[in-house]
Amino acid sequence: LNIEHSVTALLLVGLGAALPVLLGGLDLAGGAIALALLLVVRPLVAFAALHGALKARARVVVAFYGVRGVGSIYYLAYAGTHVELVNKEQLWAITAFTILVSTVVHGFTAGIAVERATGRTASGEKVE
Repeated sequence: LNIEHSVTALLLVGLGAALPVLLGGLDLAGGAIALALLLVVRPLVAFAALHGALKARARVVVAFYGVRGVGSIYYLAYAGTHVELVNKEQLWAITAFTILVSTVVHGFTAGIAVERATGRTASGEKVE
């Protein structure tokens, strides 16, 4: 688990360093796709997939926060070495922008969401 967190942190630092180059391929349509994936598609699919597994409030939180987008880097890199991607720069730009927005939005809101869903602070204290 610590190795996974360390590799993820290194990958995010590397992504941050590459953002100026990667975001050069981002256009308005790509930005809209990224936002739709992050704010609509992933939450709806995850909410439906978790039906019966969690109570509604917990499902909303898990569906919105979902899994990290870091896996997308691996999948896109793998695909890029096995097929000829016509719009490779745009795909990398959308992926990088999605991860950037996810990191910012979820980083600022995760603590509040967990407190509301569980009734406890990060330190385990009960929220009044």
